[in-house]
Amino acid sequence: MNDTLCIIQARMSSTRLPGKILKEAGGMSLLEYEIRRVSRAKMIDKIVIATTEKTEDDKVVALCEKLDIDCFRGSEDDVLDRYYQCALKYPDYGTIMRITGDCPLIDPHLIDGVITFFGNGGYDYVSNANPPTFPDGMDTEIFTRESLKTAWREARLLSEREHVTLYIVKSGKFKSGNVKAEQNYSKYRLTVDNPEDFKVIAFLIKNAPQDAGFEEYIKLLEANPEIMAKNMHISRNEGLAKSLREDKQV
Repeated sequence: MNDTLCIIQARMSSTRLPGKILKEAGGMSLLEYEIRRVSRAKMIDKIVIATTEKTEDDKVVALCEKLDIDCFRGSEDDVLDRYYQCALKYPDYGTIMRITGDCPLIDPHLIDGVITFFGNGGYDYVSNANPPTFPDGMDTEIFTRESLKTAWREARLLSEREHVTLYIVKSGKFKSGNVKAEQNYSKYRLTVDNPEDFKVIAFLIKNAPQDAGFEEYIKLLEANPEIMAKNMHISRNEGLAKSLREDKQV
């Protein structure tokens, strides 16, 4: 029950950049690129893509079949339920890692570091983004199966259903930890949520090796300030901020 199941949430619909996960750079879709990078993590035992039941996400299922990666389909809006129902399909895994499909450059070494920190501290939940010190796009969260079950059972706010770990983070009921970077890299943006982001990511994929670490991406951006400037004006976690503004009981 200590094996780690990595669930990557991914769907085609996006307000700011529709279909972003299957946009191509470096000869493959961003989601495939992300899966390849996650697969490099040594401490993940299984990867599953959690998408929605909408017809447009048939394309996500087809990609998973092509790559021989398990795919689970669940609620579009209640992402907490999607994670919980997905985890139920894999009862042998006691630890769940959450990564989102807008992080194609996720660093496998950071993934392993978060898993190690989690295991050594007897935590219920660990992330590297509360508060963030790594670049946006490196966010990694890990939690126990029991913590996920508790959140699924008790979370009542719309924001807590849409954002899988928000209840765990806010409730104060769980032993939580945070992995910090050696220095604050949080101003850098290595995620894909807007057209400007895609231009930056496409540049990095083209000009860095597939096994590059996040620090290599930062050096490449600093050497090309005109590229780095393309998305530096975008706020971190815009989706979460919107959810909190429009929050309500469900």
